Amino acid sequence: MPPKPVQLPAKEKGLFARLIQEYESRKYKPALKSADAILKRVPYHAETLAIKGLVLASMHRRAEGLKLAKESLRLNLMSFICWHTLGIIHRMERNYEESLKCYTQALRIEGGNINLVRESAYMYMQLRQYAPLIEARLSLLRVQPYLRVNWIGLAVAHDVAGSKKQAARVLAAYESAVRDLLPHDYEFSEVVLYHVSILLQLDESAEALALLDAKKDVLYDRPAQDAMRAAALEKMGRIADADAVLYALVEWNPENKNTVRSLLALRTAHAEDSAAASLAHLATLQAAFPRSSAMQRLALDFAQGDAFTQCARAYIESALVKNIPSLFSDVKPLYKDAAKQHAIERIVASFLAANEPASGALPSNFLWAMSFMAYHYSYTGAHAKALQYIDSILVHTPTMPELHMTRARILKRAGALHAAADAMEDARLLDGQDRYLNTKAAKYLLRVNRIAEATKIMQCFTRQDASDPIADLVDMQATGYLVEDADAHRRSGNDALALKRYVQVDRILQDIYDDQLDFHSYCMRKMTLRSYADTVRFEDSLFSQPIYSRAATGAIGMYVKLHDRNVAGAPVPVQEAQEAQKAQEAQEAEDIDEDHPPKDTDPNGILLAATHTPLLDAHAYITKLQSAAPHAITTWLSTLDVALREQKWMLALRAFAMAHALDSADPQLHVRLLQFRQVALPENVQRAVDRLARHIPALAQPLDTVQTEYLQRDATTASRLLGAAQGIYTLKGTDGIPEAAHLVLGMTRPAMHASFAELGEAQAFLHQMQSRGALPCDADISTFQASACALWPMADAFQPAAALQRAAEDRALQRRAWYTPT
Repeated sequence: MPPKPVQLPAKEKGLFARLIQEYESRKYKPALKSADAILKRVPYHAETLAIKGLVLASMHRRAEGLKLAKESLRLNLMSFICWHTLGIIHRMERNYEESLKCYTQALRIEGGNINLVRESAYMYMQLRQYAPLIEARLSLLRVQPYLRVNWIGLAVAHDVAGSKKQAARVLAAYESAVRDLLPHDYEFSEVVLYHVSILLQLDESAEALALLDAKKDVLYDRPAQDAMRAAALEKMGRIADADAVLYALVEWNPENKNTVRSLLALRTAHAEDSAAASLAHLATLQAAFPRSSAMQRLALDFAQGDAFTQCARAYIESALVKNIPSLFSDVKPLYKDAAKQHAIERIVASFLAANEPASGALPSNFLWAMSFMAYHYSYTGAHAKALQYIDSILVHTPTMPELHMTRARILKRAGALHAAADAMEDARLLDGQDRYLNTKAAKYLLRVNRIAEATKIMQCFTRQDASDPIADLVDMQATGYLVEDADAHRRSGNDALALKRYVQVDRILQDIYDDQLDFHSYCMRKMTLRSYADTVRFEDSLFSQPIYSRAATGAIGMYVKLHDRNVAGAPVPVQEAQEAQKAQEAQEAEDIDEDHPPKDTDPNGILLAATHTPLLDAHAYITKLQSAAPHAITTWLSTLDVALREQKWMLALRAFAMAHALDSADPQLHVRLLQFRQVALPENVQRAVDRLARHIPALAQPLDTVQTEYLQRDATTASRLLGAAQGIYTLKGTDGIPEAAHLVLGMTRPAMHASFAELGEAQAFLHQMQSRGALPCDADISTFQASACALWPMADAFQPAAALQRAAEDRALQRRAWYTPT
């Protein structure tokens, strides 16, 4: 039986009102004193206890605040304030499901509370629960139909839920009810354009065009409305009118490639040779807009043969004379066409010959042409020739950072990662204030595991009072750097810190997802509706970003490694974990105010790596990947790694089926299939395997047959040949080492076109086998390194350690010749 609710005396009621006011004004310390004063007189007042918990939670003392909020409910289970407060604290903790449950319970007690309904709507939107979202928005509109935000909120709810016809109806009703618009009402303009965009999505082009015509006097985003008008006219078959609108947009901004492409697509929709027709129309447009570089560049996409050479010569030579550093990046997409690639090479070579130093031309013309040729040969795989070009101009112009950066990129592509890091450091030293150069230098250093040097460079751009530069980079959400840092720690054997960095990247993206909660209210007020709808769609695909997939698979790999280590009985750093635990408990016990957020009590990841349930922890990442990136085979390979170790055979079977559908010849999938087939399965799982084997014969064939067929049918690339070698080792163990080693050596055949990264993985596999048994003399590591070095003569991975050391000393000596540290 819950205790009877306690009422406040008159004096304490005044204090309670002041407590609410102080909390809303973010005056948390005075609010805490007011709450204590009330509780001193009335210790069992539930609402005061709840607000005190809310104040503590706002001061980053979340655990204490949550405890008090729950205690307040024990005192008065029917207080909507207590439920509302608990919901807010759960929202602070980003526990949106529990927050929504609390809001729902509060609404059962205080159903007419508008603030509760509105906050519930935000939670529904955050959780993508569209049906109750629409109900909540409809309730708000019924109670307050005079507020614009309620009309727009209902329309947006219908839009994101997929009921776009209803969204259009709501917007039409709102627009018809609006009177006495202010001059230059940009917010109403946005509402109309949002309405038009929904009509276009519904293929109601006539209605969209009519709305644009009716509201043209109150629309202020000209490019957006003209683009929508052109789309509507095109769908209605009014090609000439659509052409006129798009042409006007091109006149307005002839450098907008998307607009020019839309105009070309419209004019060539029924042409037999669309490329030739596009080129002809581009020639007409270029005559009208001769200064448009966008049109000149687009012409290169459509032109072929002599026409391409003519257009490319004018475009490339003009860019070289203007000394545009990004020219190669601009034309690189054209290299997919071999004929265009050769034509570009001839054009730049001709320009280079005409601008030799003896010709009297500007020296910069020769310099940038040489730089372009260095990029060209590096991209096409002629790394030695590319280095000759860049080194020759560095002799004459050694102080230009861009040239050193070009040299670093060439060396990176050649596999000389240490030399590349030093070259990028040379570029950074020539312009120490350039943030981009500093970031690139740090990234290159991380790739060769020079973590301390990279951290020191990044410290130049973090807060001076920051105790740890990495913590500041986490605050700045520098995910690219953190993933590189994680990979470097993983390669260096620091598993705890590698896991810490991967987890930090996950938390950053989760922060980005959670931050949209603020926009659910902000965008409704500011009427940035089209951008808001795009943001919601982006947030839905946030965890499918490559950077997250890389971090999540890295974290899963580390958890799997921790599990394997625990199974093998490897020692765990218990003392360090206990110290980290004590530091965390001490930090939680500190009195932290709102101006000092809690510090990271586990900066090195010791406590994180001391988990007793690594596979269970990995499931959080697997769930996100399966939801957001189901078309990436790495998602299902990671799932397989965890499922096989947990002996969750049905989950493993599902992951295998999904991965097989994406790429049946994936080398890592082949290895995991052999591992799966060697396990004695329960009878019910075996029946499921037999059913799936009708579609995937490898699940039922003898293992030797599976291995032989993979080797004969699928091992056509270097990575697949390595997979076949690993498959033999998986099946035969040490008895299969000679055969597997010869297959690995086969990767060095020129016909396999193996990258230095693939050969590096092969070399690591040879070391793994060598630790278990002797390699054959004609396929040992030295033989492999010699063959790999013939393919990649500059790659660090295949050089003796002494040679790498001598090369590093030579580079340091060369730098001392022109740079003196301050």
